[in-house]
Amino acid sequence: MSLQLSLLMLVVLYASSADSTCQGINNDEFEDLTNVMRKITCQSGGISEKPAFLATLTPREVALTSGSVVKFDSILTNIGNGYNANSGVFTAPRKGTYQFAVSFVSGHRNNEWLELTLAKNNNRLVRGHAALDPFASGSLQATLALEKGDRISIIQPRPSGHVLGENYSMFSGHLI
Repeated sequence: MSLQLSLLMLVVLYASSADSTCQGINNDEFEDLTNVMRKITCQSGGISEKPAFLATLTPREVALTSGSVVKFDSILTNIGNGYNANSGVFTAPRKGTYQFAVSFVSGHRNNEWLELTLAKNNNRLVRGHAALDPFASGSLQATLALEKGDRISIIQPRPSGHVLGENYSMFSGHLI
């Protein structure tokens, strides 16, 4: 429950519980308090839930080329609607510190590295890789300060690679 709503509820409870010998809050004061609460909610963006998302990759295997964005197509959670499965990009709906995690499995090809990179506004920041073996796992995590509108994506930096889908590979993030 948001702080603003909690404060408003306390004011209402106080006003309704005042007995006749105790001067309660009058209508003008109550209206003033309500307006203050509306302003606080408006200034905070009016968002009561923290943005969060979880998306998985569903095709059996996805072939990647250099610079391609991995499009995790199955959205399981998308509070704040920041993740777009069509583009594979999370756009921060508000300023704050976010935690991101990517877990992935390489495809069935031998002697092929699978390396994925987390990028912020197309600047590559954090890398993770899976071994040369088929069906090897890899992961990466990052905690980043974002401004509203910053874009986070997962990019394949190598000339080629294959990532296993079937919900084995996933991308998640949330405001902390």
